Amino acid sequence: MSSVRSEIVKGFVTRVGTEIVKGDIQLRLGSLAPARGSPTTRLCLSNSPSAPELVLHQLVSVRNLVNQSLDVVDVSTWTGDPLNASFIYGQLRLLYETLSEARQMLKGESDQVRGKWWETSALEDMFDPPLPLNLSFHLSIADSALVLYLRTLESSTPTHTPTAFATDISLTGFNLRDRLFGTRHRGHDEAGDVFTWKGDEVKVREKIRVESQDPSLMAVMAKLTALQHEVMKWISALKVLMGNEDTDSEEYEFPLNSPVGFPRKTATGYPIGLKDGRRYASTVPPADGNVNTDRKDAVYDVIDRIEQNEMEMAELMDELSLLDDYWEALNLDGPELDHAFSETIGHRDQETLEARVQEARQMFGDTLPDGYLNNTELQLYTQLYGEPIIRQEELELEAEEDEKDPDVLLYREDGQGGWEAVDVEQADLEDEPPVVYDMEAGPAEDESIAMQRTREVAEQLGGEIMLEQFEEEANPDDTPRLHPLTVEGKFSTDPSTVFLPKDTVTSPISIILSDYANKHIADVTHRTFGGPRLPYSTTTPPPRAQMPQLPIPLEASQRHMTEMEANAYIAALYPGMYTSILSTLVEVRKRLGTEWLRGLISKEDGPHILDASGGGAGVLAWRDVIRAEWETMVPDHPKKSPYPVGRSTVVTGSDALRMRASLMLENTSFLPRLPDYVHIREKPTLDDERAPPKRKQYDIIVAPHSLLGIEEEFLRKEHVENLWNLLNPDGGVLILLEKGHQKGFEAIAGAREMLLKRLISSPGSTEYTNFTESPIEDSHIEKEPGMIVAPCTNHEKCPMFSVPGHSKGRKDYCHFQQRYIRPSFLQRILGAKDRNHEDVKFSYIAVRRGVDLRETKGIIQGPEATEAAFAGYEDLHETAVEEMEASNEAGGSQAEVSEQAKPENFHTLSLPRIVYPPMKRRGHVIFDFCTPAGKIERWTVPRSYSRRAYKDARKSSWGDLWALGAKTRIPRSLRIGDKHGEGKKERLARRAAFRAELAEEGELEQQAEGSDWPEVLIPQRKKGQTIPSWKKHADKKKVRQASKKHAAAKVAQDDFLV
Repeated sequence: MSSVRSEIVKGFVTRVGTEIVKGDIQLRLGSLAPARGSPTTRLCLSNSPSAPELVLHQLVSVRNLVNQSLDVVDVSTWTGDPLNASFIYGQLRLLYETLSEARQMLKGESDQVRGKWWETSALEDMFDPPLPLNLSFHLSIADSALVLYLRTLESSTPTHTPTAFATDISLTGFNLRDRLFGTRHRGHDEAGDVFTWKGDEVKVREKIRVESQDPSLMAVMAKLTALQHEVMKWISALKVLMGNEDTDSEEYEFPLNSPVGFPRKTATGYPIGLKDGRRYASTVPPADGNVNTDRKDAVYDVIDRIEQNEMEMAELMDELSLLDDYWEALNLDGPELDHAFSETIGHRDQETLEARVQEARQMFGDTLPDGYLNNTELQLYTQLYGEPIIRQEELELEAEEDEKDPDVLLYREDGQGGWEAVDVEQADLEDEPPVVYDMEAGPAEDESIAMQRTREVAEQLGGEIMLEQFEEEANPDDTPRLHPLTVEGKFSTDPSTVFLPKDTVTSPISIILSDYANKHIADVTHRTFGGPRLPYSTTTPPPRAQMPQLPIPLEASQRHMTEMEANAYIAALYPGMYTSILSTLVEVRKRLGTEWLRGLISKEDGPHILDASGGGAGVLAWRDVIRAEWETMVPDHPKKSPYPVGRSTVVTGSDALRMRASLMLENTSFLPRLPDYVHIREKPTLDDERAPPKRKQYDIIVAPHSLLGIEEEFLRKEHVENLWNLLNPDGGVLILLEKGHQKGFEAIAGAREMLLKRLISSPGSTEYTNFTESPIEDSHIEKEPGMIVAPCTNHEKCPMFSVPGHSKGRKDYCHFQQRYIRPSFLQRILGAKDRNHEDVKFSYIAVRRGVDLRETKGIIQGPEATEAAFAGYEDLHETAVEEMEASNEAGGSQAEVSEQAKPENFHTLSLPRIVYPPMKRRGHVIFDFCTPAGKIERWTVPRSYSRRAYKDARKSSWGDLWALGAKTRIPRSLRIGDKHGEGKKERLARRAAFRAELAEEGELEQQAEGSDWPEVLIPQRKKGQTIPSWKKHADKKKVRQASKKHAAAKVAQDDFLV
């Protein structure tokens, strides 16, 4: 806070709830002498535990009043009579008065609310050092803002003894100036008043007011105002509902006791039980001055009895089933008797009149039917809402429609601006069937031959056609759809943005983190993962950040992890791991098909999954995939009912992480480390003839971020081989995943090369020669059946990983991304205020052991598949539909036709994959594909190639498989760096050394002196001068033009010399 137009008061205060917990204010007051050697007087709140607290009593009162309001609501809900209108009305009035008083406290319009400053000023012991004796520090609330009053005081009695209030005997400084020329202090509203301050009579010498807006108080004020407005609406509605009850006389027949047991008072200090004057919604006097009150009441009593008798007759006739035939005997559709008599004898009371006008306003708005309101009601309507617009034409048309005419009348224009009637006989219309017009349906289409034949057969047999099966033909869907193969090749979840499930992920983590301070969690997370943006977590920083590509510091398998590190692990790593693993699992499910996943679910004990390095995030993602598939298999399955999840195992080395993961995962086993199956014998040996021990085998193994932390290449290969041995040899799937940067891709590509070279059998490569084996044993090792499921659609050498190991200067690498919504705890850690989503980038590979679809289903990969994909499969389904219709006419079965129409050896694993975001230009789309032949090519799909292919290309995204072909294709140049090349640091160092060498030899100076480069005079910017942007662009343009002229002149000179 700071004083206006000056800085005589400057500083800050920190409010937490009703207490000021921190404050530091600097004063530069002419009437307050600062300490010796200091230009200002410092007021600092004491941090001592024994110091009294600085409490805002207005906020304490607001809190108590809000609690009283809640007590009123509780009493009305649980202990009162909800059917007693008087009771509810009284409780609403009590609630309204409580809210009003709370608003008055926040407004702080009077000293009774703010408190008298000479009684409620802050104590000296609240500050360190203590307050000066002649200074009053009074902090209050006014208009939802913190207001600080500082007053310097002086004694009202003359004295010549130096005291706290008589320091003006000094002959030095500004006090002498005041004696000679008078005070320089500005006048204030308390000048001349005498106050009692700590037993002495004092005057206010100087008064300073400083105000600081408090957004939280403004929000509280707005909420209280809204609540007060709603309560007033409820009170008004209840008045209308209570009818002729005198609510003002009955509202205080019972005591309205405060929830805390003391009499309630309003903001003005008067008890609320006093009778207030009645206030109407308008100033119109009741229209009953011309009729005796007793006679009017008698008339309305008769009207009430008539209406009661009619209701009883209606109920009896309804029981006897006579109401439909003799409803005219009752006045159900006739005019209301209250309205008919109100214009003559007046309304029942003022509330009835207001209710009638409000009903008309709500029903018709600004336009009223003629005669709907009588004169008294119309006068009140005009005073409340303004002059209404009277409708007459619509009433005349309605009256004409109500006339009972046996013949139907049609009207047509007479050519002179009017209408003439045309007689139409009813019999002509009765012969025609009713016509229903569907505004959403398209134009009528001609019936097909099959439909005409069906209608003829139905007429001959005397039957009818059930048109439900032709509903799609009658109402065609005009919404754009993608080609079925485009949909099948999509690489994305549904929806494309992952929303972390609340029941299984975000809520359990939030509950775990709620036991710890948010700031403590954020500090540990920032310190562990490299800073506020967490560059060493699952987040991949952009290249411009120039962050080193390091592995994630925390691993699930590490033995020692503190409680706060475990909190940082689940808070910062779980969301990104869950998202990336879920994306890869969905892609594996799409490529292997429904029968693979349902086969795992239908196993006796369900699928077995191992989360090798995700700490449980992989199991959570897998269970969501299982749940989605189970809901598809069993549509009637309740959402909260259990589903078969199988057996889950998670590797967690520390007790802290294991305890947190166990709270989120049920029926899960936890291992402290992975079993070593690489160095365990697979068969009996000469030293040990016993059968080898039984190994654990898993159907799914998820190992995210487990390779980059292993520095040695041979140890990485050993780790991958160990995971391969843990797989079920009858179709187990292994998923390896790393961060989406160069080193992460190289780790995944190295694992892929090792799997293809040593473990996975391919045509032409069924054996592996192990040169480390002894000459006695066979060094030729037979590979196992297996395949790469995703993302590669080839089993060739990776085109982006031609040289094993790390390459310097790599720009192109294979990676993908998946967007997810950050949970609230991650938003707090990052300090994010606006963007709540993140695109997690990752490189991955999914392989399958023991099953090769290239052999079982005849999947073709290689140059042949690339050529077929370039030609496209756009006509695949259209050909199948045409052959199916032809076979139906010939009497063939649909299964046979579908099998014949399907091309041989077609599978999505024979399609190229988009490895970079598509470049969608005007009229064409450019793709960068990794083809089934193991090449990186650039394909172009223009509008002229195919309308369907172009439309689907505009909807394609990074990571999709493409099945609709292209018009042109060229090889794409790759920047994959060199293992022995220069990195960025080496390149910059080399350039700097070269410049330094040139500078030493003096070549730069000679080139500058002998250069014939034209000099363009550009005025230098002076200090403090602002050059507009257009001037900067003009200067740059001059330089470019001069460079072009010089280059052209040099070329012409060289040609002349030649």
